[in-house]
Amino acid sequence: MSYIYYTAAALLVVLSIYKPFISKLDKARSIGLGVASFLAPFIIKYNSLLESNIAFKFSKQWLYSTNLVHSSSSSNETTFDTMQHLTYLNDNVSLMTDAIVLFILAFITASLHGLFTRWQFSITFVRPRANAYFSMFLRYGLSTLNLCLAVMSQKASSHKLSLAFSFFGLLWYLSGPYLIRRWKPAVAVALISAGFSFFVCNTASADSLLYKISFLDWALYTTVLVLVCHSLDHLDALMNTYPYLVEADKEKQCHFQDATSFSYWSHMFYLACNIPSEHELDPAPIENLETAIKVLGPASRSWKTMAALFPVNLRQDLCLLYAFFRTADDLVDDAPTPEQCSENLVTIRRFLRDVFSPAKASDNPTLDTLPSHINWDQYAELLPNEEVLVIFKNFARIAHYLCSRAMFELTDAWELDLLGKPVKKQNDLLDYAALISGTFGELCTCAIMYKTGHGNWGKQLDNAARDEDVLSRARATGQCLQLVNIARDIIADSLVGRCYVPVQYMASKDTYRLLKEAKAPYQVGEHTLKSYSLRILELADQISDKAQKGIDGLPEEVQDSIRAAFEIYMAIGPILRNDSGFPLRAKVPKGQQQWIALRCIYGFRGPVARAITRTFYEMVSLYSRETTNTH
Repeated sequence: MSYIYYTAAALLVVLSIYKPFISKLDKARSIGLGVASFLAPFIIKYNSLLESNIAFKFSKQWLYSTNLVHSSSSSNETTFDTMQHLTYLNDNVSLMTDAIVLFILAFITASLHGLFTRWQFSITFVRPRANAYFSMFLRYGLSTLNLCLAVMSQKASSHKLSLAFSFFGLLWYLSGPYLIRRWKPAVAVALISAGFSFFVCNTASADSLLYKISFLDWALYTTVLVLVCHSLDHLDALMNTYPYLVEADKEKQCHFQDATSFSYWSHMFYLACNIPSEHELDPAPIENLETAIKVLGPASRSWKTMAALFPVNLRQDLCLLYAFFRTADDLVDDAPTPEQCSENLVTIRRFLRDVFSPAKASDNPTLDTLPSHINWDQYAELLPNEEVLVIFKNFARIAHYLCSRAMFELTDAWELDLLGKPVKKQNDLLDYAALISGTFGELCTCAIMYKTGHGNWGKQLDNAARDEDVLSRARATGQCLQLVNIARDIIADSLVGRCYVPVQYMASKDTYRLLKEAKAPYQVGEHTLKSYSLRILELADQISDKAQKGIDGLPEEVQDSIRAAFEIYMAIGPILRNDSGFPLRAKVPKGQQQWIALRCIYGFRGPVARAITRTFYEMVSLYSRETTNTH
């Protein structure tokens, strides 16, 4: 029985590490493979008993036919059947133990697979532009070879190899080129799982079925599990990037976003039965995604850190959304001239009107995920370069589940930046923060809810799926973070001619002139600037409770990552308050960021966590003051 304790301990370790990253697909896949593995010993035992009974009856008939059985054969037969039944009952305990161990080992293998592969987008390993003949050879040629090996193994009475090669052939037909490109994590997970399984099951008792399994057999078993996991990732990536392969109507595509639903698996089965070759896929969605990843590379390390904790399908769409947000913001803020900034804003608004307008009846939605009613040639002329056009196309692909009102409110915030009007009152600052980041929080919530199977929240009217209370709290979350950002960047904004400090905070109009027009924040004085910052931080603190409730209203699989990002950003407040002066751009130390992230994603919250966190903050603050005094 010791081997069951070893496997249970290993499962606890793996799940403890992988817990923050487990998606619905991971759960469904692990449970499915675990149940299949659990049933395997019973099926093997049943077949073995069936074959034994057939062999015994055949030998008995042969003995009768040759008159070699005496009158006592009836009692001997009864004795044999009784002994066989008792042996079967005695084996049931070890059989159940074997089944439980196999369930755990399958769960561990699936979790290791997820831990090794989740950091990259699965769809980027699909290459529609690869050589068509080579891809077809990898898919059809190698799958046929595996099936031939299965037949040969069956003829050689090697049933294990025959079964393994049959699985290999089927999986290679589904995902051959994809499996080749992801061979490194596949080999690593298969070998680690096989080695661990072989080592653990060597501690089993001699009557255990698992005790007799060789390392080669374990390698075959874990390889099958790993290839199944990879094939499911491949099919999921295709459904996520090319949803029209299984459902052309975008209104119905929301029904297969939940990996634990029957609809999801029925659509995946349909895709598996009708899976196209790689060269038949449109390469544009994949290449455009890679462009978005490239754009976000230097843009926001904190965003990339937070997004890495999301399920892959959600992370993919959030990258497209955030890349559009960053690109559009740069078009409005960083164009060479004010006139060009205004023209870019007009183009963005025109684009949004086109995107959110209903498609024409003549449009064929099955050709691509890209809306065909938009004149892309025209936008190629209006936008500065091909990269920006690609980012706009990415947004158009996901716009059907986003809220149009929130997007247009975001353009209102950009217009306020262009006009350069002063923020007169505190309420004006709150409104601006709600427009610029609150609306983005609402858009992210629409994406989160859609990709986690909670329906399409984009439509405002007659939408039973949409929860306005959750969206309101999501806006508060974005608003709170924007206020912290403004409080931190008073000096940095002033140096580029921006000022978001309410005029009502200022003792004289000359202060606004120094911050906005003269770009001379240090003439105002660090003490005065810090007082502005602290007042803005107080506003953020006032809505932080609502912001936290906004996080609590989100699906469980994304709460920890968003809470980590929120608390890391909110940690800027104590740093500003405890600093003796007012830094140009306050930053949370990396060690503190890591502690907050670990505390949030592993669920270490409550009074003890708060006490430890408070002590940690005080130590960091004390160290910072001592360092400042030393210098």
